[in-house]
Amino acid sequence: MSQRRITLRLLAPLALLAATAGAAQASASELERELYRELHKMPPAAVFPLPETRACYDRLGKIATFTPVPIRVEPSQCARYDMVRLDRVVLPDKSFVVVSPAPSLRCSMAEAVAEWVRDDIVPAAGELGAAVAAISGYDSYECRPRNNIAGGILSEHGKGNALDVGAIKLRNGASFTLTDALVSKPFREAMRSRACARFATVLGPGSDGYHNDHIHIDLAERSNGYKICQWNVLDPAPIAVPLPRSRPLDLAADQSKSR
Repeated sequence: MSQRRITLRLLAPLALLAATAGAAQASASELERELYRELHKMPPAAVFPLPETRACYDRLGKIATFTPVPIRVEPSQCARYDMVRLDRVVLPDKSFVVVSPAPSLRCSMAEAVAEWVRDDIVPAAGELGAAVAAISGYDSYECRPRNNIAGGILSEHGKGNALDVGAIKLRNGASFTLTDALVSKPFREAMRSRACARFATVLGPGSDGYHNDHIHIDLAERSNGYKICQWNVLDPAPIAVPLPRSRPLDLAADQSKSR
């Protein structure tokens, strides 16, 4: 092959690149945006998972059954890399309490909830006459502002760091909420005290209009470890006693007296 042909073959790709240089320049910004979008979808290798997340998995596995949740990167303000689905809490006697529907939570929050169930709820529920069978999660991970108010601050639910507790079901079939004024008041007071000691935020009746029928718990990080505990343990509403019916007027008797 002649030197001339070799030179032409080498120059052909360069000529093609030169011809398309203008178009490449024009689309460079779009390529950069596309590259950013694709890279944004990829979690940093260093957090898949972090050593503290693996340690949390190990601790949680000793007191609960759970499933790691795939990494969430969208929406970006709610991106999480340590989410789990908490299915059951395993008690010291190897029995379990079902959490239904299974909430999606950060591993550290799931661990705190499991410990709360094992160490606080189950022992205190002994006075109710039956063991705890299940706990319903009213709300867990959801990328939204506080109380669903548009433009508000990101809720701890959007961080996988909060759980709204619905009903507690006993093994005898009874079911109740922690806000039910007909449930033993000492039991509810014990639940409030222990929840407020364990979690950073506890909201219930008396906190605002959004938590009258359930209890909100979370592990919000605040300066100086500041906590919020707003849960009024209410007394049952007084039973209205019907007044005796008034006697009908005896008009004939009244007229005879007046004569």
